[in-house]
Amino acid sequence: MTGDTSVDDLRDRLARFDDERAIEATLYRYGDALDYGDRDQFLDCFTPDAYYEVTMRIDSSSGFAFDGHAELTGYFDGHSHAPGAYHKHITTNPLITVDGDTADVQSYFIRVDSSESQGPGVVLGAGRYIDRFERGKDGKWRIRTRRCEVENL
Repeated sequence: MTGDTSVDDLRDRLARFDDERAIEATLYRYGDALDYGDRDQFLDCFTPDAYYEVTMRIDSSSGFAFDGHAELTGYFDGHSHAPGAYHKHITTNPLITVDGDTADVQSYFIRVDSSESQGPGVVLGAGRYIDRFERGKDGKWRIRTRRCEVENL
């Protein structure tokens, strides 16, 4: 930071920092909601018309997609949650580029599970999310599109 930084520059930097932190919070809420079965929190991570695509690196023919809250609800309801299954969706290394009320975000994920044969801490899947976020009229950042690229299963 130089001595020439204006109040407007500082205000812009603080606003961008706040946006980035809010986007990160949405990334982390997604995993928490999915792991612990909070459907409302999960759906609030997405715009009502969100599109979520899952691709598999090893078997590209086994991908799938969800369009809008109704299909995302079906995905959520069909997914395992605690206490029926204990796993953790871990999101890390977010790269966030904010442009007004939209943002492009890339991050890595891993899913850690328990296995009867191998015990706790088995990495079931890993990969990256490529997201487009939008800021809603309520000021919240939500995922508009997500491409989940799974590296292994």
